[in-house]
Amino acid sequence: MGFAGPTRTLGGACTILLACRVGAPLSQGTGGARARTGDAVSDVVAAPSNAGAEDGDATARACPPIDAAKLAEFELDTQVLTIVPPPIVDDTHVLGHLYARLVEIARGRAKDHVRIGVYGDSNMTMDYITSAMRRALAARFGDAGHGFVALARPWQWYRHQDVRHDLQKPLWRMFATSTNHVSDGYYGFANIAAETTTSGAVTWVETADDSAPMGTKCSRFDVYYLKRPRGGSFTIRVDGADLRTVSTAADGYEAGFEGVDVPDGPHKLECVAGKGRVRLFGVTLERNPEPARYGVQVDSLGVGALNFEQMTHVESTTRVQMLAHRKYDLVVFLIGTNMFAPEYHATWVKQVLTDFRTALPETPILILSPPDIVLHHVDLHSDPRIVRLAKQMKTIAAAENAAFWDFRDAMGGDAAIQRFHRMHLAEPDRVHLSRDGGAVMGNRLVYAIFKDMQKWLPDHPDAGCP
Repeated sequence: MGFAGPTRTLGGACTILLACRVGAPLSQGTGGARARTGDAVSDVVAAPSNAGAEDGDATARACPPIDAAKLAEFELDTQVLTIVPPPIVDDTHVLGHLYARLVEIARGRAKDHVRIGVYGDSNMTMDYITSAMRRALAARFGDAGHGFVALARPWQWYRHQDVRHDLQKPLWRMFATSTNHVSDGYYGFANIAAETTTSGAVTWVETADDSAPMGTKCSRFDVYYLKRPRGGSFTIRVDGADLRTVSTAADGYEAGFEGVDVPDGPHKLECVAGKGRVRLFGVTLERNPEPARYGVQVDSLGVGALNFEQMTHVESTTRVQMLAHRKYDLVVFLIGTNMFAPEYHATWVKQVLTDFRTALPETPILILSPPDIVLHHVDLHSDPRIVRLAKQMKTIAAAENAAFWDFRDAMGGDAAIQRFHRMHLAEPDRVHLSRDGGAVMGNRLVYAIFKDMQKWLPDHPDAGCP
């Protein structure tokens, strides 16, 4: 489904509140977080996990204490949307891997950023939900970089926040699992690619301008591309200077990666096609952390009209290679608006998750219900298909040992999209969230994750220790 058009903002301080305030106000000096008296995290971090350890226990003594502000529950903003979101359903505690990684950051023991990949349909292609998550987490953990952005724009409305990106559209063939299909299935792990045979064709990404709340600096780019027989070449140009030429020729088909380190600051990376056929998937923008300080990256992996059936057509080998290279600590699926074959949904989900489990065997999966929609603009109740699908996705999540969160209930349940539209949180089509609506829901997802972590922490006092 396409994006419905320009968004409407709530205006003034309210817009800023939605975009930035998930935790305590940033002016409190705690990075947007506050450990509240009586919360589980306050009890857990009151003393290091080595409290009471025997003097001879060197391992326990070596484990640093937790920075309480890093793991504190985010405050829930109910000024615009009063409904309290439901908890995450995770009976088998699969999200423990994510929480342990966050604890490593809070102890100052992390050796890499925490990375979250969020797959979605057209509601994800404007990066509204994921940009709110990214900004909230950056306010607490520091700006770790924008993360992944595709090097194609198959739709006019594909646009990430807090980064600049575009390409010479007439010179590139752009395709995705729902647009301009390719028979070979080499869409890449983000389901989007750009291809050209025109020498000199350019596609590019650039850090955000100085007015952006984050993403204004970068210290590493990582270019994702397809290697194949008789593949062409492209030149990586950084800040106007040609850096190196990359050949995509190989004996077989595989994912290629080209890393570029730059001084931390504003930068522009261009990929300039040379001779032959070149297929590019995307670029990640990251910041090398200060000593012992790592952050959280959120990748927005949106494709218009995406569903699980389309994802079964992605070639597995390169998807697995790219997922293993990106090393997600959580993968989220907000897919369902475009799912219409309930008898096949469980099979398609299982097939898709096979690749993710192959590439990332320890990484948890979080499946969300689709957002609320109505069949007609005057309806007083939700589309019955969406109601049934939300229940089915919960059942599928349990069968696949994945966590589940009811995104629709977090919006308010029955006909919530009508209320969203009245509050300018949704577009007139009652399908797509506005910029402010996406911010509300992105913040609520972050709130739900950290709320769930409070239940996990007391049972894992040594998490993040050697």
